[in-house]
Amino acid sequence: MKRFLSLFLAALMVLSLCACGKKDSTDVDLSAFYETLFTEGDAPMMMELDEDLLDTFYPGLTEIPRLQTVAYAAAISSIPAEVVLVEVEHADDAGKVEEILQARVSYQVDDLGAWYPETIEGWKNHSEIVSIGNYVALFVADSEDAMAESFRTLF
Repeated sequence: MKRFLSLFLAALMVLSLCACGKKDSTDVDLSAFYETLFTEGDAPMMMELDEDLLDTFYPGLTEIPRLQTVAYAAAISSIPAEVVLVEVEHADDAGKVEEILQARVSYQVDDLGAWYPETIEGWKNHSEIVSIGNYVALFVADSEDAMAESFRTLF
């Protein structure tokens, strides 16, 4: 039953992504999109970043007016996995969010925030930031390219 439900939901997601025409940006539910990123078998254990953790990981982000924020990081610091999805209230702020996300990647790679050599390499080789209108996303995972491409198809 679980498998059937998973297959049904995956098929439903594919059909929804194949809808014709450009979507209105108000139709993008970042929480729902996040739920589609990891399948049961390959998902690392992720923890949601509340506002306090968001301030710690991404200084300045909570000061920017946002309509939606979805942020998760690997529960084990040695695993390079993080997803941050942001919809800003004003398009002018998207660049600021992009800079904040890039600062996180730079800290993990250049300032040895990731600490373990394998984790630093993961952040270096498997991080991608995507900015589309009022939306900005950071994907850190082995499948960051596929995640970024799925994000682009929302618009």
